[in-house]
Amino acid sequence: MNSDDHVMRRFSFFVFCLFCIACTQIPVTAVSIGPDLIITDLTGKNSAYTGYPYEGTISIENRGDQTSGITTVYVFIRDAADPEINGTISAIPVDPIRSGQVVNLSYIGTVPDDLPQGEYSLYGYIQHRGSRVIENTKALARLSTPVTVIEKPVPDQKVLESGIIAGIQDLTNEYRIRQGLHPLSWDDDLAIITDRYAEELSRTGRLSHTDRSGDGPSDRADAFGYPTTKEIVGGVRIGISENLAYIGTGMVSGVGYVDPTNSSAIATALMDGWMNSPGHKKNILDPLSDRFGIGLFWNGEYYYAVSDFW
Repeated sequence: MNSDDHVMRRFSFFVFCLFCIACTQIPVTAVSIGPDLIITDLTGKNSAYTGYPYEGTISIENRGDQTSGITTVYVFIRDAADPEINGTISAIPVDPIRSGQVVNLSYIGTVPDDLPQGEYSLYGYIQHRGSRVIENTKALARLSTPVTVIEKPVPDQKVLESGIIAGIQDLTNEYRIRQGLHPLSWDDDLAIITDRYAEELSRTGRLSHTDRSGDGPSDRADAFGYPTTKEIVGGVRIGISENLAYIGTGMVSGVGYVDPTNSSAIATALMDGWMNSPGHKKNILDPLSDRFGIGLFWNGEYYYAVSDFW
C-alpha cells in the first residue's frame, strides 16, 4: 500500500465519521401550548334581587406562552338542585392578555326577573373554553357560598317614566345654567306633542324627525294648534327644534351599564348621548329657546325619548 492509498483511507474514514456525526444530530423544537386562560378568582354578593343590578369582580390569568386574543367571560348563576334553572348576569369583553399576566375585571348585570327564589351558585366561564356544564369548563364557583335570589318588586313603570322625564328636565336646565343661559320653562302642550310622537316611534321602531305622513316637528306642532312662529330680538323665529333618542337598559353598547330600576341613571344616559352629539347639544343650549316639553314611551325593550324646544 503506497502512501497515497493510506491518505485516501484516512480521508474516507474522516468523512464517514463526519457524516455519521451529522446524521445523529436531531434538532429539538420547543412546542408552544398557546394561550391558556384560567379564571382564578370570582366574587359577588350573598344576595341577589330579581330585576335589580348584581355586581362583583373576576380575575383571569394567562398560563400559556402566547398572548390571548379578544374573548368574552360570562358570569351566571345556577340553581344548585336544578342545573336547568340558570341565568346570565353579565358578559364581559376581555382584551388580549399577555403570557403570565393576570387581569382583574369588574362586572355588573341585571338579575333575570323570571328566576325563582332560592339558593344559587355563582360561576364564570370563558368563551371558547367550553359550555355551562361545569365539569367541562374552566368555570369557577364563588367559593362555597351560595347566592340567595330574592324576588323584589321593581319600581312602577309610570313612576319610573315620570322620574326619567323629570331627570331630563333638570339636566337640560343644569347644562344651560352652566353655560350662562336662562333655564327653559316646561310646556304642557309640547309635552303632549312629544309624548304622542315617542309612542309612534316606539311602535314603528323608527327614529326619524319625519313621521309616516311626512310631517316634521313643526308640522306636528301646527296640527296640534301650537304656534311655530315667534318674535325674537331682531326678527322672527320659525319652527320647532327636536331631539330624539332611544335606549335600552342593562349593558348598553357604547354607554355601559344602565340600571333598569333607576330613573336618574336612564335620564343621564339619554342626556349624555344628546350632549355628545353636536346637533342635539346645540338644541339643548339654544339661547333663543325658552320653553320645552319631553315625551317618553317604553315598549318593553327600549325607551323612546322626544324633546321639543321652542
